[in-house]
Parts: sequence; C-alpha cells; structure tokens
Amino acid sequence: MDASYLQNITRIKVVAKALEPLEQKVVFVGGATIALYTNPAITMELRPTDDVDVVVEIATYDGYARLEERLRKIGFVNDQDAKVVCRYIIRGIIVDIMPTDPAIIGFSNKWYREGFEKAIVHPLTEKDSIYIFPLEYIVATKLEAFLSRGKMDFLFSRDFEDLVYLLENAIAVEEKLLGTTGTLNEYLKITFKNLLAHPDFEEGLHAHLFPRHAAFQAERIKRTIKTIIHGN
Repeated sequence: MDASYLQNITRIKVVAKALEPLEQKVVFVGGATIALYTNPAITMELRPTDDVDVVVEIATYDGYARLEERLRKIGFVNDQDAKVVCRYIIRGIIVDIMPTDPAIIGFSNKWYREGFEKAIVHPLTEKDSIYIFPLEYIVATKLEAFLSRGKMDFLFSRDFEDLVYLLENAIAVEEKLLGTTGTLNEYLKITFKNLLAHPDFEEGLHAHLFPRHAAFQAERIKRTIKTIIHGN
C-alpha cells in the first residue's frame, strides 16, 4: 500500500476523531480524500497532501462565529499565518473548515452545498466512518477549483493533478459520471469539453501520469472524457 495513501488516511482519522465533540455533520473533501475513491491495492502512487478539508453547513455569520468558538474549545487553533480565515491546526495537522454558503467567508466551491446534501458514509475502520462527497461531486469540485484557483495551470495545479488521478484510478468513475443528471450532468459535459479542447490539456495530462504507462492511460482517460461529453 502506498505510503502517501496511509499518510492521508491517518490524517483524516485524526481530524475525524478531533471533530467528534462538535456532534454535527461534517463532510470530508479535498485532496486528502482522493484515496478513498480508489482501490489502494492496485492504484498508482498518490500525492501526499499538507492539509485536510471539511465542509460544514452554516447559514449565518453568527453561526460561523459560534462554530469557531466551539472549535477552539475542543482544541483547534486558528492558523495565524494562513491567508484564509477557515484554517485551523489540530495535533500538527492543517485543517480547512469551510461552510457550504460562500457568503460566510467570501469564497467556497459551487458544488459544496449539493455535495454536502448528498454526502455518503465511508468506513475508515470497523467502528469508525466519515461522510464524503459522492464520486461525481468530488470530481465536480476538483473541476471547479481548477477553473478558479487553479487558473487553468495544467502542469502545476494540484486540483488538475487530483482530477487526473481520479479519472485514472477511481472505482467505476465512468459509470458514476455517466449516471449524473440535471445541472451536474450539464456542468460535467461542458467543462470536460472545454478542458479537452484546451491547447495545454494534452501536455498537462501526460505530466501527471507515470511515464511508463502515460501514453496508454492518457488515451483511456480521454476516451472516458469523450464518453461523458457525448453520454446521456
């Protein structure tokens, strides 16, 4: 099993345990969760992540202020060096705790609210489990993040790297993405179509694949994307 996989899972377990006293639903998202959508026995090496991201449902500024107070009481410390107000540190791990409503802290991801509402339970151990986004929503969040903070940098965007990893390794990824409907389905079709047409896409795709299998995997991923674009 990949060392980065184990590292990411260990961090998620620590953060999940630390958040238990909140006694409210939190959903894990972001790069640290990518491993949870794959079969660790057969997937390629995963990139290590420096932080763990979670989403909470908060509707007002007062609600977020109360959440901050509760977080501090259970040991979370505001990261004073961070450029974002949602960043905390617990047991040496950086944790971004983001509300579903972008108005609360001035930024968010357009798919957080829907992903939160449709979150699924994922077991970590025989006794412990967490909420994560369904695969189709974690893909959508990575696409949206790449278009915004990633600035369409195919070579160095971690969001694009995560997206490629999911398309290469996630269990039943084509089936899950083809099974989407409505606004999410249209978003995936349009966004993937635009990515595929971008002049930097091909180079970026190959850059995030292992050289030995890059040509084969790149063609497989492009076939998957084209199937999604022309699917239901």
